[in-house]
Amino acid sequence: MNGMSIGSAASELDGGSLGFLRRLQECLGRSAVPSGATGIIVAQLANLSQINTTAGYGNGHRASVAFARRVEDMLRSDDWMCVIGDDRVGVVLNPVHNTGHLTLAANRIARIASGTPIPNGNGLELEVRVGLAMYPEHGATPERLLRSADLALETAAKRQAMFAIYTPEDSQSLTDEWDLSTEIAAGLEDGEFELRFQPKVTASTLEPTGAETLLRWNNPRLGPVPPQRFIDVADGTEQIDELSRFVLHGAAQAATAWPGTDLTVAVNLTPSTLESGSIAHELESAAAIWGMEMNRFTVEITENGVVAAGGNALSALEALRDVGVRVSIDDFGTGNSSLAYFKNIPADELKIDKSFVIDMHQSESSTRLVRTIIDLAHSFGLTVVAEGVESEVVARKLQELGCDVLQGYYFARPLPQSEFVEFLLARRSHAQLAR
Repeated sequence: MNGMSIGSAASELDGGSLGFLRRLQECLGRSAVPSGATGIIVAQLANLSQINTTAGYGNGHRASVAFARRVEDMLRSDDWMCVIGDDRVGVVLNPVHNTGHLTLAANRIARIASGTPIPNGNGLELEVRVGLAMYPEHGATPERLLRSADLALETAAKRQAMFAIYTPEDSQSLTDEWDLSTEIAAGLEDGEFELRFQPKVTASTLEPTGAETLLRWNNPRLGPVPPQRFIDVADGTEQIDELSRFVLHGAAQAATAWPGTDLTVAVNLTPSTLESGSIAHELESAAAIWGMEMNRFTVEITENGVVAAGGNALSALEALRDVGVRVSIDDFGTGNSSLAYFKNIPADELKIDKSFVIDMHQSESSTRLVRTIIDLAHSFGLTVVAEGVESEVVARKLQELGCDVLQGYYFARPLPQSEFVEFLLARRSHAQLAR
């Protein structure tokens, strides 16, 4: 924080991580305590950066120091704390009898954070995330204990929870994610990522109307990595921005080479990409560089993704529509949004989740549900796309129900650019012969 840390004004508490480890070593050296274990807490001020921006670094600093003082005041005579980073404190509780005591302490620290005044904070409250570990269960050395608590803190952040207790399973999961993140960085550098395009066809004529862009990664060491796996790891980091730029520019470049200037190209957004507020600018940049009209872009975001993106989601989607981009609500029917919320989403298109479409030929309840979704979407003036069309029977049922656009393996799997262009040319030739 450029010197604006918790410890810079609480110097007697400020030992840094090395000071914390030294003191923890001393504590464990005399901690053959038969009546209990030693508890380790790492508490991070999760929104200190936002507070610094809103209230100013000085006021953010004063609030964080007040928080550290209040945490110290809650401690018992044999407990102690130390500032171990710009936005973190380490706390040792000695003794604790079970993880329930650690949980109680974590909740108390959260209450202290929310009750700490922030000068000029405009209603903001300090938010804290807490990682918990116990000696000797979660580590026999100070370094191992601190690492366990740090891993628990990372787990809490990933789950968007207030606290987490260390488990070996979570540790392995995080280690695997960090390894995969390293592979993603190398893959971007080495050109391992590729785009595929799955056709979307007009239901009434079965002629192509565009394609959905899908990102694929074939790693030399890991083999094909499922998209949801690497996107989940990249999401919320700078890597998702790099992957998004790769997709946006690749989609625009590809679309300008397709026969026909009326074909749309759809790209998928994650909640964090939408929340960043920069997606409209990125799309405009890609369109300008590759000479593509903005109205050929469609952005797809899941129903749950709109909700997860928070209060800025609707204004971000509106900004996209203002520059000519179509908005599509993906995986509709599987999310948690209410109809009251849904009616306010600025969208042009709705995609019915494939789980409802794929078995329409043998499930009357799925057919009724799809009919209801199509009628609902049309009542809001939305174009309806059905994904997961894998047979002629399902395609015909969707035509009868008034679906507008179809997508699925019945027409084509996701194709490399060269094969997608061949698909378009073959369809165009077939349509001309039919006339």
